[in-house]
Amino acid sequence: MIKKLFTAITGLLLVAGVSYGQKLHYGLKADLQFTSLNGRGMQGSFNPGYDAGVFLEYNITSKWGIQPEVLFSQFNNKKDDDFLTYYVNSGNSSAKSSIKLSYVSVPVLLAYKVNDLFTLNLGPQFSMLVYDNEDILLKDKAAFKNIDYGVAAGITLHVSQVRFYGRYTLGLANINNIDDRYKWNSQQIQVGLGVAIK
Repeated sequence: MIKKLFTAITGLLLVAGVSYGQKLHYGLKADLQFTSLNGRGMQGSFNPGYDAGVFLEYNITSKWGIQPEVLFSQFNNKKDDDFLTYYVNSGNSSAKSSIKLSYVSVPVLLAYKVNDLFTLNLGPQFSMLVYDNEDILLKDKAAFKNIDYGVAAGITLHVSQVRFYGRYTLGLANINNIDDRYKWNSQQIQVGLGVAIK
């Protein structure tokens, strides 16, 4: 997974290098994010985590552009006290309540420039689970699917080379890997900043 992440980042930087003379910017970003897992057996409350990676901004016209990113995301969540009510035959009664999931996420956002300061963003996000720290099932079975996807929307404030942004991502995939009876969906609220290197 680390090799795939390195390859993706290298690819983005190569694109940036090839397109040096075009209306393109790239840089680094990081944010505080609050994540929630919704569904039977999950607590559903927002818990703090973090998100960091690289971004590209390509201006197609003076108003419209595309902003792809490659991010490493840490989700911190909790199972609910009634988890064993729904998964009595497969749940681990001695499991800890905390759930930590690490993803490599790739949002591909359409950007609309309102004015010189503000940009609106909207687009799909695809995520791959690369690490999990949870023991909610017996026999070390995986409770979560490897792939998540959803839609992201937000606003960015541009101050010189710095970007301050807020974003909401709604997970559309059912990431419950136990069975098909109940759906688990993710949500993310992000507040952060990016710095354009170019």
